[in-house]
Amino acid sequence: MSIKDRYREALNNIPAPGTGGGCHPSLLSVANYGVKIGVDMNQLFEDIRRSIPHGRRLVTDREITDTIKKASSERGNFTPQIKPKPIISDGKTALQKIIESSTIDTEVDLLESSPIRLLDDPRQDSVLLIETLYRPDDLIFIGDRIQPGIIGDTIRTVADWITYFKKGGKTSPHFIINPLSGKPAPTKCGSKESLRGDACVKAFRYCLVEFDNLSHEDQIRFWSAVKLPVVALIDSGNKSIHAILEVKKLAEVKTPGQWENEIKGRLYSQILRPLGVDAACSNPARLSRLPGHYRTEKKSIQKILWLSPEGKPIC
Repeated sequence: MSIKDRYREALNNIPAPGTGGGCHPSLLSVANYGVKIGVDMNQLFEDIRRSIPHGRRLVTDREITDTIKKASSERGNFTPQIKPKPIISDGKTALQKIIESSTIDTEVDLLESSPIRLLDDPRQDSVLLIETLYRPDDLIFIGDRIQPGIIGDTIRTVADWITYFKKGGKTSPHFIINPLSGKPAPTKCGSKESLRGDACVKAFRYCLVEFDNLSHEDQIRFWSAVKLPVVALIDSGNKSIHAILEVKKLAEVKTPGQWENEIKGRLYSQILRPLGVDAACSNPARLSRLPGHYRTEKKSIQKILWLSPEGKPIC
């Protein structure tokens, strides 16, 4: 039997954790085989996570990562990652140049430039956004920040959400930007499962970008001038604008590992963070403000400022 076959066999025979069957030693055995045949570390992590059966305890991401590191170091293949230098070295200067190059200065001009004609009544923006950016069978979370994911309640298909809103259903302040699988998965801490966490994302289509300390006017100028694949700009009903970018125009991202490397590691860390973007927005199950929702505490409505079915620069 080849080592590759042994790797596959070991993956298929991981004992259920917490049953005394030797799950942890089995993970190390799988990791050793994977390292020996040269499986990419991110792919190795995903293979192990996907192959662990349900048991009496949860195997955390940290446990899997530590096991892979142990296997790698024992074989002399482990090299600590060196944090890459930012592509943009002087973020403040670069940000100012982008802002100053804008040809759109006002919200009215931004609204008029939208490829999708925006509605006169922003209370209808919830339907306009989801029917433009998602497929009818996509599962989308819409709810409050602390609400759990519940199928048929906070998680529904786009078609069901559209029917719900058109029948007068109440809007909520937030939605998760990427479609979900509808299957429970461990949270990052590994102590419980969720239906709306990063591990529940089915397709890595969009990422969210938000500025913390930039005026509303300068945010309009920035997004009007920067050459990034924007699909939507959403007024949060407060001071910030949420920009949703199309991931496939930035990199090929089909796995959590690719998201970690290409979106979080390169786009956010090397390009956007130096410009002053909120780095906390870099996860795939990120919440954005749902347009069409009225914020009672701010006495303002969340609304679409610009919308396109495909990601592209605004100007």
